[in-house]
Amino acid sequence: MMDISDKNLERAGELHREMEVVDMHRDLPGELLFRHRSGEREVLGNRYLERWKAAGVRVVVCSVYLEDDVLPDGALRNTLLQIAALQSEVDSLRGQGVLIRGRDDLEKARRDGAIGFLLYLEGLDGMGNDTGLLRLFHQMGVRGAALTWSRRNSLATGCCRANEEKETHGGISESGWETIDRMAELGWFLDVSHLNDDGMGEILGLHGSDAGRKVPKLPVIATHSDARAVCRHYRNLTDAQIDSLAESGGIIGINAYSRMAGSYESGEHLEALYRQAAYLIDRAGKDYVCYGLDLCHSYEMARRETEEEGRGMDCLSDYDELVRLTAYLLEKGMTEQQIRKLSGENALRFLERVL
Repeated sequence: MMDISDKNLERAGELHREMEVVDMHRDLPGELLFRHRSGEREVLGNRYLERWKAAGVRVVVCSVYLEDDVLPDGALRNTLLQIAALQSEVDSLRGQGVLIRGRDDLEKARRDGAIGFLLYLEGLDGMGNDTGLLRLFHQMGVRGAALTWSRRNSLATGCCRANEEKETHGGISESGWETIDRMAELGWFLDVSHLNDDGMGEILGLHGSDAGRKVPKLPVIATHSDARAVCRHYRNLTDAQIDSLAESGGIIGINAYSRMAGSYESGEHLEALYRQAAYLIDRAGKDYVCYGLDLCHSYEMARRETEEEGRGMDCLSDYDELVRLTAYLLEKGMTEQQIRKLSGENALRFLERVL
């Protein structure tokens, strides 16, 4: 791995004291629920707050992810419990954290130096076909959703079979299109990261696959996806998908899962993240790429009720290492303007549009 100069390490630290860092995807509500069930409380304050603030983190977009074992009967209950866990944790921060429901909350978090937490649903299995529940979720603070996680549900087909890394085929169902209509009415964003190529093609209008259907005008984002041209993985985006997302004003969150970033075998994690960032910025444009890191190691440890230092399958152990990543990007010649946009400015602009 390339050596990082003291000069760039020092400048990276300065940038993280100046920048507003945003992560567009973290499975935080599920982790908090697991930790609450094991008896832990005030997780955000005790485990994360100071380190995240030191790294300049200002907004975390929190995904409600459902494990297979809660489906189907426990899906709604688990969704509500995860939302409640996040809400109680933000309350426990006593003003150092803000649950973002609208633009005023986002501005308050930025003004007060607090961390903002925004809820979205990584799959709508908790709703089933009852689109009326979307309004209830909205009242709880949810501001976006993916139709499905990787698995197939009644709304859409995910990018693989559950527990089997194998590509699947099938598009958006009639119920899925009705759900998208309701999401548009609520002003939500639509996350396409876990859709298969067929469904994403329909949403993005690629290759005539939308069959003349008018896709509702709602913000579309791939919250945590990398470029397939850099790392060939079924969850990563094709060039056509990248182009279409950027043309529609959507943004792409770089995923730090090593199998998707391309560093699983080599262990060259910072280089892999640089290659993904450089390619996506070159392809989509500097205004359409952000971080959607999908850091899963802490979630996995909470689920297993064990403690294990390190990063697991992630390229970064936590947000602390973003400072070193920034130094690496500087070392590779990325400009400070590009780094500021990547680290938070693009995501904040997108969130202001949604809220």
